[in-house]
Amino acid sequence: MSEQSLDTCICIELRAAAHKLTQRYDESMAASGISVTQFSQLYNLLTLENPTFKHLADATGLDRSTLGRNIRVLEKMGLVSMKVGADARTRIIQVTLKGKSVFKEAAPHWHAVQSNLNKKLGTGGREGLSQLISELTGAPL
Repeated sequence: MSEQSLDTCICIELRAAAHKLTQRYDESMAASGISVTQFSQLYNLLTLENPTFKHLADATGLDRSTLGRNIRVLEKMGLVSMKVGADARTRIIQVTLKGKSVFKEAAPHWHAVQSNLNKKLGTGGREGLSQLISELTGAPL
């Protein structure tokens, strides 16, 4: 069996690339006061109907404990609130007016980075990247 060095590990390379891309988004969005991760969570909350932790976990692929920590941060920032759902164990997460305002402020910064990256990739590159991600993760497009 031949040994490869860790610097050729696909997982490590993808994690490093994801970290660098996250930094690029976060730097661009810093003026809005939220990170790209928080922006993504707000987006999902705004597009889901009466989202619970389970709905949001399913939509984001995050485990519920990580999601819970992230939502509590957004709640402390005043960007989301929670209300009791159909039963006492269920919480419906709602984006507050402040959360909607912050999301709206952050959106142009996100779009600028997204547009720049799409231009670098070109249409074929972007489609190829999506296909590769789907193949590597086994997730449908």
